[in-house]
Amino acid sequence: MTRVCKIILVCEGWRDSAFARGFLAAAAVDARAVDPKVNPGGCGHGWVKGKFVEEVANLTRFSEGRGVLGLMDEDGQGLAVREREVAELLRERNLPGINASEGRCLLLPARNIETWLYWLIANEEGVPVDMNETTNYKTDGPPSGCSRVGNEDCRPAGEHLHTLNHAAMPTGCPPALGQSLGRLREFLGGVRR
Repeated sequence: MTRVCKIILVCEGWRDSAFARGFLAAAAVDARAVDPKVNPGGCGHGWVKGKFVEEVANLTRFSEGRGVLGLMDEDGQGLAVREREVAELLRERNLPGINASEGRCLLLPARNIETWLYWLIANEEGVPVDMNETTNYKTDGPPSGCSRVGNEDCRPAGEHLHTLNHAAMPTGCPPALGQSLGRLREFLGGVRR
């Protein structure tokens, strides 16, 4: 059986961390192999970008079976903009670029992690929900038909994501979520040995 040596999990907050750890646990990644690094405060996306780059630099010192998984809200800036910001920082340090299959994975919930949480919870409960990736569900509240998400919902939402097929996501799935599930599958393939 293949195993993962170490995944450095770089997140904006505890919700992102719990969500990602839920997915990884459902994927049979031993919790001891996951090292969460959570923003201690201040600008979340700025901290994640810097820490992600720092941890990618650390990857070059270790053998296979290691990876960096970053989560950073898109915050209405656009997925391409956020990816380009990180890619430029990596390039400035002469580091390899974002590549999930090589253990350098960046997930960008659009608009933020709450979009994914609401959709995943509604999907698991069989509740039809009309969502988009531009509404700020963190501040504007839940979509119609959904209860407000709490911290306790984050890990189960990540676990539910693992049960979905990235090649045939359910109708209404936020596009960035479907794309990220594919990247997560590539990432796991890249860090298992």
